[in-house]
Amino acid sequence: MEHTGFQHQALIYDGAEEYLAGAIPYLEAGLEVEQQMLVAVGPDQAELLRDQLGADAELIRFLDMREVGRNPASIIPLWAEFIEENAGLPVRGIGEAVWAARSSVALEECHRLESLINTAFDRGAAWDLLCPYNAGSLGDELLDHVAHSHPSIVRGGRSERSSTFLRDEDCFGGELAPPSTTPETLAFDVTGLGEVRRRVTAAAERAGMDPTEVADLVTAVSELAANSVMHGGGSGTLRLWEEHERLLAEVEDRGLIEEPLVGRIRPDVHQEGGRGLWLANQLCDLVQIRSGDSGTTVRLHLLAREAAFV
Repeated sequence: MEHTGFQHQALIYDGAEEYLAGAIPYLEAGLEVEQQMLVAVGPDQAELLRDQLGADAELIRFLDMREVGRNPASIIPLWAEFIEENAGLPVRGIGEAVWAARSSVALEECHRLESLINTAFDRGAAWDLLCPYNAGSLGDELLDHVAHSHPSIVRGGRSERSSTFLRDEDCFGGELAPPSTTPETLAFDVTGLGEVRRRVTAAAERAGMDPTEVADLVTAVSELAANSVMHGGGSGTLRLWEEHERLLAEVEDRGLIEEPLVGRIRPDVHQEGGRGLWLANQLCDLVQIRSGDSGTTVRLHLLAREAAFV
């Protein structure tokens, strides 16, 4: 089997029959040449694949995407670690990061994720990734986005190049929706970092978050505030508010993020910057980043398990 770099395909399917018709031959091609394979999908899709593959399913690693991909920003590190584990040998994966029950903000971040996957892996090891999308439950607008972020689309048994693929999409562009209520606001500089921690702690406790959630959110926001002081012009603005009975935290500053994969690739011990966003992604369920000439805004979502983006 010839490999020519990273191959990123979307599988558009409607129903179990089309899902299996696209996914099983893809997996069988990997089994034929004894490739290492990782399948990160929902439990229903995993059951379909296991039943169809029979004993061969034991040769494939399965993960529940609703756990490992709860925060979309964790998906690039997942694939990067899988590739590293296999010492650069050709591997293949299936990753279904999008499902209809995800919130609208999580779906938007998943779209940006798929574009960032191209950035992360285009110039690296040769491997294949197939991303299924359920046309029966996802809207037309979301499926249009799929063609922007995948060079190749498989549908109805045919594979075609996407005519609307955008290779260098700005994944930090645009603006976040304004808060639904008037937020608590604090302007801070280096002398106000302690007050940032106090404000976040008080707001999280008022929102009924448990001690672990409180500690995670305080740590994540503190790291972002410190980033603002060090790299964002020496100061920033903290905003706190509740939506759908959950607390959101936002940090805005005058800095510009130029590294598109910041927060998604584990920083090494000698690296300057990037640790705050990496840590925020480890602690939070969703991290939204928008950055441009006017500055950077990072919004954190930390939800109870029963209120996840699934």
